[in-house]
Amino acid sequence: MKSKILLSVFVICLIFVLVGCSGVVTPITEENQEENVTGVYGLCFSPYIDGQDPNLGSQISMEQLKARMEIIAPYTTWIRTFGSSSGLEKSGLFAHEMNLKAAIGAWLSRDLSANEREITNLISAAKAGQVDIAIVGSEVLLRNDLTEDQLIGYINRVKQEAPGIPVTTADVYSEILSHPAVVAVCDVILVNYYPYWEGIKVDQAIATIHGWHQQVKTAVGSKTIIVSETGWPSGGDQVGDAVPSTENASFYFLNFISWARANNVPYYYFEAFDESWKVAYEGPQGAHWGIWDKNGILKPVMQDVFDGNTMSDNWSGTAIPGGPGNPAIEFTYVPPYGSFENLKGRVWHVKPADYKVAVYIYVGGWWSKSYWDRPLTTIQNDGSWTCDITTGGVDQYATRIAAYLVPNGYNPPLMSGGSTLPSELDQNSVAKVETLRSP
Repeated sequence: MKSKILLSVFVICLIFVLVGCSGVVTPITEENQEENVTGVYGLCFSPYIDGQDPNLGSQISMEQLKARMEIIAPYTTWIRTFGSSSGLEKSGLFAHEMNLKAAIGAWLSRDLSANEREITNLISAAKAGQVDIAIVGSEVLLRNDLTEDQLIGYINRVKQEAPGIPVTTADVYSEILSHPAVVAVCDVILVNYYPYWEGIKVDQAIATIHGWHQQVKTAVGSKTIIVSETGWPSGGDQVGDAVPSTENASFYFLNFISWARANNVPYYYFEAFDESWKVAYEGPQGAHWGIWDKNGILKPVMQDVFDGNTMSDNWSGTAIPGGPGNPAIEFTYVPPYGSFENLKGRVWHVKPADYKVAVYIYVGGWWSKSYWDRPLTTIQNDGSWTCDITTGGVDQYATRIAAYLVPNGYNPPLMSGGSTLPSELDQNSVAKVETLRSP
């Protein structure tokens, strides 16, 4: 009997070994990934300090890499990195030594020789068991550094040479929505949300993310979605209605973490440390995205999250602006003829989460706004909405503007110069508003 039991155990272990070597990817799901209860799920980690710039070839010592990671290790379960060369090669090894999960990135650009080093090092780390998720490129599509086919080629190469590791790329939500072929080859979906860069007020930012996230979920189906970057700077320039400040950065951090926990969304928050080198590439706000300052000191305003505090739901849009009544839509600000300002409006008597706004302008014909691939505008929880109507050509000289309040799930017709708006818009919308402009 004892020999039979030992034989059975041996067979079971052998099966586990064979399965582990089979190249089958273990899916990353909310169920098999636990958040650090004393911290956050994941942090975007970059170890550069004053005087260093990855774009200028700065090399990171092993001592510096490890010391910076040790600062944040007690506060997170995952780290996400952005490169696999110039001293970053051991990021996954050190993370595992500190009992952290490692989402390791290969930085891809238009420099194909540099890309080769990054991909080779990422594959080597994955084969050494130092990578829990392999991230092939960061916002490559947004920067137009590579074609879709080139990116897919790199992703497939990593999948083939490092079997068993989930492989993906990371990009902003609009690029994810616009590239289904990239989504198809990724094992998990990594999406970046930045309400700050889109000029959204901080108290409406997470409600906006909630809407974007629903769009991504619909587009990618059953694949797990991880928010790979989001954050708010504590200093820098105002962008539209988005104001960087220590108070707003703290509010956003707590609000986002509350949303992610309530909706069981995995994430890598951007970012661990303030990094001065980014000023040269994105303006003064580039130096102020960190939860810790550039010296590795936790910003006091960020403590609320680590104290376990949360915020109540201010993102789902279930309240009805104006209460029950007939659905209505209005313009609250129409930019003057020739202006590049945004169109603003408000809806009434509907749940904002259940509807979108389809905007069209007439300039030599009717055109969808804001963009061909983003013809629907998200409604904020208070019923307000904002649409950029000058995204190309001579949009500032539009003489007519129309907006339709449409239910989620309806795909409005895309207009690119047609003389009339289709009647289906009136049939499928619950409210409409239109205005004329003249020189």
